[in-house]
Amino acid sequence: MTGAAWAAAKFASSAHAAPADDALKDFDNAGWVARLPPSIRSAWIERIRPIRVADRIAESTVLHVVGDEELNLARQFDEAPAPARAAWETYLAALRTYHGRNLRVRTLAAHRKMLDRLSGSLLQLVPFLDAHHYEAIRAFGVLDQFFNNLRDLAEDSAQGICYFPEDVLRRFGLGRDDVVSGRCLGTAAWRELMAYWLGEYLPELDRAAASFDACEDLHPSVARLRSEFRDRYARILDLFCAVDFDFVRFAEVYWNDVRVTAAGISAA
Repeated sequence: MTGAAWAAAKFASSAHAAPADDALKDFDNAGWVARLPPSIRSAWIERIRPIRVADRIAESTVLHVVGDEELNLARQFDEAPAPARAAWETYLAALRTYHGRNLRVRTLAAHRKMLDRLSGSLLQLVPFLDAHHYEAIRAFGVLDQFFNNLRDLAEDSAQGICYFPEDVLRRFGLGRDDVVSGRCLGTAAWRELMAYWLGEYLPELDRAAASFDACEDLHPSVARLRSEFRDRYARILDLFCAVDFDFVRFAEVYWNDVRVTAAGISAA
C-alpha cells in the first residue's frame, strides 16, 4: 500500500518493520499524523519512532533479554523535558512488566496502575506539551490504554494474555481461562462483567480524563490527537456493544473497516 498516510503509519525503522496487522494498528492509532503540516508531522514522527521500536521489541520479548542500553532506547529522550524523560523510563519498565503470557493482574487497583504506567506514560511523550498539560494528558492516557485493550481483546486472548483483574473476574464467576479460550462469549456472566466494565469502570476513567478535555490552550496537533482519539473510542465502544461484546467478531469487523479506510486514503 502506498500514500503518505499509510507510509507515516509505519513509524518504526526498517530493521523493526511491522507486519501488516501491526501496520493497521499503527494506522488506527496515528494515521492522522500524516495529515499534519510537514514540520509538525516531523516532530511527531521523531517522538513516535522510538516508541514503536520499543513496542516491537517488547512484543518479541527481546527487551526482556538484552536491556535498554544495548538497544540504545534509554537515551532516546535525553533532550526532552524532564517529565517526558521520566515518562520514557516508566514506559520502558512497564513494557517489561506487562508483556507476556504469564501476566496476572490481581486487582482492579493493579489494573488501573497498569493503564497509567503504559499509556499514561506514553502520552506524556507526545510533542508540544506545556508543563501544565502533563498530568492532564496522563489521565487521558489511562483512558486510551483501556480502549486499546478493549479493541485488542481477540489478539491478546489468542496469545494467552488476559488483562482483566482477577478480583473482578471472580466477582462475575469467571476466570482468566474463560476469557483466553473465548468460553465466556455469549454467557450471562460475560454480559454482566461488560455491564460493569463499560457502565461503571469506564465512566470512572472518563471522568478522570476530563481535565485534559478541559484544556483549551493545547498545541493544535495535540488538540487533534484528543479529537482523533475520542473518535476512535466511540467507534470501538459502539461496535463492541453492537456485536454483543463478542471480541472475536468485533476484531473481524473493526479491522476490516480500518483496512478499507486505509486503502481509501492510500488511493486518494
